[in-house]
Amino acid sequence: MQLEKFAKQAVRLAARLRLDDIEILLTHSRTLSAKIENKDVNLELKQDIFNAGVRVIRKGRLGYVPMTEPSLDLLKTGIKAALERAGAAPFESFAVIKPGPQKVKTHDPKVARMLERPLTVKNLAQDIISQTFKVKGVENIEGAINLSIEDRLVATMHSPAPALAQRTMFSAFVDVNSRDFDFAASRSLPDLKKVARLGRNLARSLPGKSTTPEKEKVKGKKVLVIIHPVMLETMLRKLIVEHIYASTVQDRMSRYTVGDRVAARTVTLWDDGTAPYSESTFPTDDEGTPTRRTKVIENGTLLTLLYDRASAVKDGVESTGNGRRRPVLIEDEHEAPVRCTASDLFLAPGKTQLSRMVKDIKHGVLVKYLLGFHTANKTTGDFTNALYVGRIIRNGRLAALPEPGRWALKGNALDCLKDITAISRETFDTGSGVLPWVQVELTVA
Repeated sequence: MQLEKFAKQAVRLAARLRLDDIEILLTHSRTLSAKIENKDVNLELKQDIFNAGVRVIRKGRLGYVPMTEPSLDLLKTGIKAALERAGAAPFESFAVIKPGPQKVKTHDPKVARMLERPLTVKNLAQDIISQTFKVKGVENIEGAINLSIEDRLVATMHSPAPALAQRTMFSAFVDVNSRDFDFAASRSLPDLKKVARLGRNLARSLPGKSTTPEKEKVKGKKVLVIIHPVMLETMLRKLIVEHIYASTVQDRMSRYTVGDRVAARTVTLWDDGTAPYSESTFPTDDEGTPTRRTKVIENGTLLTLLYDRASAVKDGVESTGNGRRRPVLIEDEHEAPVRCTASDLFLAPGKTQLSRMVKDIKHGVLVKYLLGFHTANKTTGDFTNALYVGRIIRNGRLAALPEPGRWALKGNALDCLKDITAISRETFDTGSGVLPWVQVELTVA
């Protein structure tokens, strides 16, 4: 599909309707999935997936039009309906995209070629299954391999040219015995031999026994906890960066002020929409503002807030390129309004080997995933959630699995960031950031 052609037609339509401005986000994609359920593999191909998120301004009012069909008639109808229920616009016009936007690495031809070879994808899935079931004690495996290619465009009425990039994506996910998971995700193709070993390596790492807080004599007590990068990213995105969004600060819902020490002095965190082959990488955000690498926290001190266009206008500053259509609950991307949204997150590694962090703990927990973390309190940072995936640490060893339904952990994410006592040298690429393991104290609830 020619997204540029449709965007030009939409701009001409906006002019005929006497709009002051129009902002257009268009995507057109193709996906191939191989779903794994024990020894079965099911392929699914979806083609010509079109989505559009359009915002319009007329006479100081802003309206929003979501679309799933490239139809000018539908767009015209949607614009008229949007203007009838439009609210006050936070700015007079949308961004003007600069000519020749930055080049970013989002497309890997190896992923594109693999997308054309369903049998290769199916064989890789079967290889994952075969290698996993060779490990003693494996009862079941679930997972998937997903590949996609997406054309993405952002345009506004007064821009000389749109921001446009073709983005590939590869991800593989496995869950063994419903006790742990592992994955690989990137816009580039990873080492497929390593992907084939995901389930096998995970199965080999599973302890043979489970235990309870009562057996470990830690119920109701504070223990040292090592937070896996997957859980760390969840904490950062769900709770911590909410307090770094300028919109949250402007609504007086944030506990942070620029210049405050908000984390341990060993913590340096940055937001990046330009990192090669990462999830958020694109020349601009969804508003046409160039993406950038923004150091948010340095040596524990908050350096800046993250801004979208509306919050930037309110503070009289430039947007940091963090205006994105961030879905909440059941929204799809094209249906979601533009919100302040973190791009890919990077936390600087520390000086302690992960093995040393584990070895120095007598009684503790390694947390990979807490169940239902979306229920945590975004305002205060408080959480109490069941431990879904992790390891129990005993005398410096990953000694057991948590007994399902018997473990929960209680703490405050904002305090955790301040109270980090160790950061690992090792890092993990989540596909939407690169993060280390960190050590804090939490209460076994």
